Amino acid sequence: MKNKKNICSILHQVSLLIITVFSFNGFADYSNHDKSREVINELVDIHGFEESFVIEVLKNAKKRNEMLISVANPAEKTKTWDEYKAIFLEKKRIANGKKFIKENIKTLERAEKEFGVPKEVITAILGVETRYGRIMGRFRVIDSLATLGFDDPRRSKFFRSELIQFFLLTRENNLDILETRGSYAGAMGYGQFISSSYRAYAIDYDGDENADLFNSVEDAIGSIANYLKIHGWKRNGNIVTKVYPNNVRKFYKPDESLTRFLPLTFNENGEELHFIADDNFYAIARYNISDVYAMAVYYLSEEFKKI
Repeated sequence: MKNKKNICSILHQVSLLIITVFSFNGFADYSNHDKSREVINELVDIHGFEESFVIEVLKNAKKRNEMLISVANPAEKTKTWDEYKAIFLEKKRIANGKKFIKENIKTLERAEKEFGVPKEVITAILGVETRYGRIMGRFRVIDSLATLGFDDPRRSKFFRSELIQFFLLTRENNLDILETRGSYAGAMGYGQFISSSYRAYAIDYDGDENADLFNSVEDAIGSIANYLKIHGWKRNGNIVTKVYPNNVRKFYKPDESLTRFLPLTFNENGEELHFIADDNFYAIARYNISDVYAMAVYYLSEEFKKI
């Protein structure tokens, strides 16, 4: 079974290499793609956009092959736990996180009181995602979502849905649809929300009646806390508990309110470590569907508690 998975992975990499070699970045005219009509029809018939506007936007979207490569090879799947952890637990990121907490303590404590999410966890997500707002993404989101929505071999349906959500998001928030920037996968702002998450979970937390995840650190803090709470965060709960395979019950005593129990194993510095994760780990993992991502957030949040 393992060999079969490896062969499938190799074949997928080869297919992406062929895409890269025999295609190029730049003009693609996605308005004429064989899947574009369903996007255009939904935006026009259901959401009331002018057809000429949608077509013009899709014509202006540029194909970016590096996005296809990046989505197929995320760090969460290509790096070992030690390699992945080292990216986020470096001294500068830890120091800047402690500085961020100090500078935004009132907002973080307000969010912790309201949503039950510790300030260290909120800050750790901001640190992992954008280095506390320093790196929010350099790609035009329209290019990311059009490229992935029409050319990604595995998740094009998901990204076409996000493309529709992006049209709606930019209209609702008066954003320039051709200039809004984000990650290679179309995530945006301090907390790197994808379009559907931005529309569903972003909140106004600075009192200006606008949920602005690009410019308001207060809105970013409140929105991350809101996202985690909605996805099952339990106030005063654990994220993971370190255990030993032959003596789990001695170390892990689950609260009656918990609904999820997930055994985890990480190979760290040559040692096999075992954990039990529960609701709060799951809530973080909903932010980025990856156990190593959630564990990196946990490890970084613990660093902020050290003097």
